[in-house]
Amino acid sequence: MFNFEIAIPSYGRADILPRKTLKLLLDFGVPIDKILIFLRDEHELKEYQKTCGKAFRFHLTGQSGIMATRNYLQVHYHESTNFDGVVFLDDDITKFLAMDKPIDMGFLDLMNYFFLETQKRNARLWGVSALNNSFYQSDTISENLKYIIGAFKGLILDRTRDTILCDIGHFEDMAFTCEYFLEDKKVIRFNKYGITSKYFELQGGICGELGGMEERQKEMDENGEYMCERYGDMVKIKMKKWGTDLRLNYRFNMDE
Repeated sequence: MFNFEIAIPSYGRADILPRKTLKLLLDFGVPIDKILIFLRDEHELKEYQKTCGKAFRFHLTGQSGIMATRNYLQVHYHESTNFDGVVFLDDDITKFLAMDKPIDMGFLDLMNYFFLETQKRNARLWGVSALNNSFYQSDTISENLKYIIGAFKGLILDRTRDTILCDIGHFEDMAFTCEYFLEDKKVIRFNKYGITSKYFELQGGICGELGGMEERQKEMDENGEYMCERYGDMVKIKMKKWGTDLRLNYRFNMDE
């Protein structure tokens, strides 16, 4: 079995985490000591211990906001652990799916498969379909520039290389995808698999620290422009009624 830990960053969702992601993992028989929950401070810790129980392990980051939290996790796992990999999960996942159906194997076995397949392909970052609709999914594994959602992704830890960090708060998952693609010339996506979660939940969550919709829209616009300047042909702006959205250019070829 690949040597990995499951990391769940959470904020303001002490009531949601035990009912969703934690319950799902426990239903799959994942041992408690395989899971580490990342919280901001002592106040959060007290709230989560009440709802999750003290049997779970918690780690205080002292960080505020999604960018700082994601970066903290990157540094923590590269510099302060001996794991070969890490699985990152959001705190509000209710289902792990394969083409709209529940996955047909144990969760740990599936993660082991994801890690070994990624390792075989000489890559580090892997993920699942960004959509949980089987119409947009296929029983394929891709290596081209496809969006790796932060809600459910894995990372092989190569400590011989510099730790990749992100410098934007919105579109940070897309930025991480681009950075790993630039370094490894591939990111691995298991297009058969997906999740059910409220990826853009306004109530609580680390994303909720960004503020109201007006503040988020402003940040989306600014970060969207920055992404286009930084990554060029790798990204495309797609305007929506609620603000700037981005798409990755899956045809992007580094050799051209």
